[in-house]
Amino acid sequence: MKISPPRNWRLKETLYSIVLGKCEKCGNIMYPYQQLCTSCGSTNVKKIVSRGHGKLIEYTISYQSREGYEKALPMAVGLIELDEGVRILAPLTDTDNIKEGAEVEAVLRRITADSNNGLIQYGIKFRVIDNASDN
Repeated sequence: MKISPPRNWRLKETLYSIVLGKCEKCGNIMYPYQQLCTSCGSTNVKKIVSRGHGKLIEYTISYQSREGYEKALPMAVGLIELDEGVRILAPLTDTDNIKEGAEVEAVLRRITADSNNGLIQYGIKFRVIDNASDN
């Protein structure tokens, strides 16, 4: 596997943060960011960066991976409703106590490493910060 430092640099905004789009005309919030509102068609869309907090709606654990990600198995993926109101699919980390309804936060984690040149690629994953369903 080859990690491209220039490509990672160009994509740093989307790799290391959650960028949403907010329509100034109708208030619609979109993920991922788009220049055209998916609700009203306005081009008056502003970039906003999510705080990275939300609620885990559902999750699944996958035991299959694509080439180069075999060491990441099993991989947990969750449907997360961010505090901003949008739902996203994202990988989960520190999965010891995941439960539906839990509060989650975005964290920066290692995604993969290039054994040829020693470069490491990082990205956003979510971890449980509070189990709301334990009440």
